[in-house]
Amino acid sequence: MSRTPLWLLALVVIALACLVGWGSALSAPAADITARQLVQPGALVGPGPENLQWSPKGARLAYTLAADSGDVLWLYDASTGARRVLLDPAGEPGAIDVTSAQWSPDGVAMLLAGDTSLWVLDVAAGRLAKVAAKGSGAIGAMMFTPTGTHVSYAQGNDLYETRLRDGHMRRLTTGGSQAVFNGCLDWVYNEELATRAAQPGYAWSPDGKWLMYMRLDDSRVHNDPVTDYRTTPPTVTYTRYPTAGTPNPVVSLHYLAAGKGGAARRIPLPKGTEYVLPFYTWAPDSSEVFSISVNRAHTVLKLNAFDPARGTSRTVITETDPAWVNENYYAAPVFLPDGKRFLWLSERSGFMQLYLYSLKGKLLSQLTDGDWLIDTTPYGILTAGKPVQVDPQGIWAYFNTTEKSPLERQLCRLNIDSGKMQQLSQTAGFHEAALSGDGTYLVDQFSAVATPPVTSILKADGSDATELGRCAGPSLNLPKVSRDFLTIKAHDGTELYAQIVKPEGFDPAKKYPVVIHWYGGPGLQMVSNRYGTTNIFNLIERDTLYTQAGFIVWRLDNRGSFGRGHAFETPILGQLGPVALDDQLAGVDYLKTLPYVDAARIGTDGKSFGGFLTLYALIHEPAVFRCGVAGSSPTNWAWYDTIYTERYMRTPAENPDGYAATNLVDVAATIEAAPLIIHGLADTNVHLQNSVNFIQALEQADRPFVFVPLPNEDHHYEGDGLATALAASVDYFSERLAGE
Repeated sequence: MSRTPLWLLALVVIALACLVGWGSALSAPAADITARQLVQPGALVGPGPENLQWSPKGARLAYTLAADSGDVLWLYDASTGARRVLLDPAGEPGAIDVTSAQWSPDGVAMLLAGDTSLWVLDVAAGRLAKVAAKGSGAIGAMMFTPTGTHVSYAQGNDLYETRLRDGHMRRLTTGGSQAVFNGCLDWVYNEELATRAAQPGYAWSPDGKWLMYMRLDDSRVHNDPVTDYRTTPPTVTYTRYPTAGTPNPVVSLHYLAAGKGGAARRIPLPKGTEYVLPFYTWAPDSSEVFSISVNRAHTVLKLNAFDPARGTSRTVITETDPAWVNENYYAAPVFLPDGKRFLWLSERSGFMQLYLYSLKGKLLSQLTDGDWLIDTTPYGILTAGKPVQVDPQGIWAYFNTTEKSPLERQLCRLNIDSGKMQQLSQTAGFHEAALSGDGTYLVDQFSAVATPPVTSILKADGSDATELGRCAGPSLNLPKVSRDFLTIKAHDGTELYAQIVKPEGFDPAKKYPVVIHWYGGPGLQMVSNRYGTTNIFNLIERDTLYTQAGFIVWRLDNRGSFGRGHAFETPILGQLGPVALDDQLAGVDYLKTLPYVDAARIGTDGKSFGGFLTLYALIHEPAVFRCGVAGSSPTNWAWYDTIYTERYMRTPAENPDGYAATNLVDVAATIEAAPLIIHGLADTNVHLQNSVNFIQALEQADRPFVFVPLPNEDHHYEGDGLATALAASVDYFSERLAGE
């Protein structure tokens, strides 16, 4: 039998797609919403307050608001209700990024990043002043020093300090290079331990006399290429990327006396330290700096203290877990104003709860308890005082919890002395809040499935809410789908949360095909009562495109996912895939009981871990899933990064069977369906080699597939890439899930 090379078939499919345009479903009527429309700025949510930051003094809130000319920096005074524009960067020099704004310690100025320079904004006068920088390289990890008289920043992977009075600049570290990071983070630390929040890798003591910084030496870390095809010839750049079982960045901590010169000295770390979490906090009296270390197996986490004046170190708290410690959920200790006690978040009970400790490490009390958790996932986790925030008097601690439901986040406060907890937010949905510098007000951002984000200012006891801004919601006339939450049972009886989305005009007498939109991996939660554009899954976009094409959309959070406690996560230990798929199959079993579901027409759509799960399911359960979309999928966990993979799988040498059982490339030849494979050609997270090697295995076995490459797209699709991925997916399902 003659055959057409499958790579050529894939390219023909791509070429035809380009000719007809992926912008609308091939079978859809002209009036349908297109993927291109859905990805336009403001199409689904509209502008609202973002990048919220309270001044450290008083109750003034800085925030950004999108305008036609770009983001504008605003100021709101909670005590008077007055608001005004602080800075509209349109027309200003230096491409100032107002989303980078941060307050000075005294609250009189704000520091902002430009393209190659820093800027200081006088809040009262509205004047901008350029801060001298070393050269023309990119600047990051910026902050005011505690006195407010200097700013520090990283450039060329070294730290610098500029005096604001006269622009005098001083270099603080040396030796920074493409492989050595002083006071800033490499790829894997930024991705897996800093939640991609560009966290500085250094901290000043409150009195400004000491600087502690992290050094990462990536000299032995793999250097992976990414090709930019826009240049002639194409340009290759490299990212230091440690794959499972290979050498990690060598981490060390150092300190120096500010303003005194001299070489930095090294801070001792506990034996067995492989990682240091990239956030630190100093005791209020600057006597000690606290850091958190983790071993390579992720089973031991230690809170450590170092006294720079004496050169002595000690371990304050040790956390252990036989499966793994979720170090990426931990946060720096929060000191109370008396300087003798601190609050510590720990998952030792199986749920992240709050504990009170003495400065010496003596447990004074467990402040919260129950089969619910304090949420530590917002990006603010890396800022001292968050995700638990304490008022200046040290009376109340504020945080978000899942106590009411894992599908929600409600704002609570706890009286530290009495242990009494109050729920301050009342509306069902997702709340994220921050306490004003003087402890008198809160800013609360809320959303729910049917409610775009609403930002409100309330008093610290939760009363007298004033709306600061409300996102208008979709500018498009979206179909009126129904979204319902439900609970089903896993095969072993474990409760699982799910969501079913039905098309507008749903007819229970008809039979509908189903697209299961899943993620399935650890650390994230897909089923929740929040607005669908506030996370990485593009829920509203998929709900719109799939339901108007005649599909039901189904989502389920299997074991391993976030929000249900550690025992809900640990069944995945040693093998990523089987437990997730078994729980998803329980969801399919439920779908088969619904008279309006066509069990012969079920497809899957997933990205990242969800893409892995799609391919894993198509290979292992071909009778259940007719087809599937695999976006930016890991296909061999030995090719993914150390921190994430080894947390759940250990190293390939320690767990060869687990890696072999989830190596999709080796079993690609057994796949029966023709998957749609999507991958960004500039992906520095899940590297292109995952899809390329899987495709090659399909070609060698004469297995059909469709491949959609996204030029110059990284792991997070945007704009043209996202429109292409979404429209290609709905076209694929419209063809593959068509009726018999």
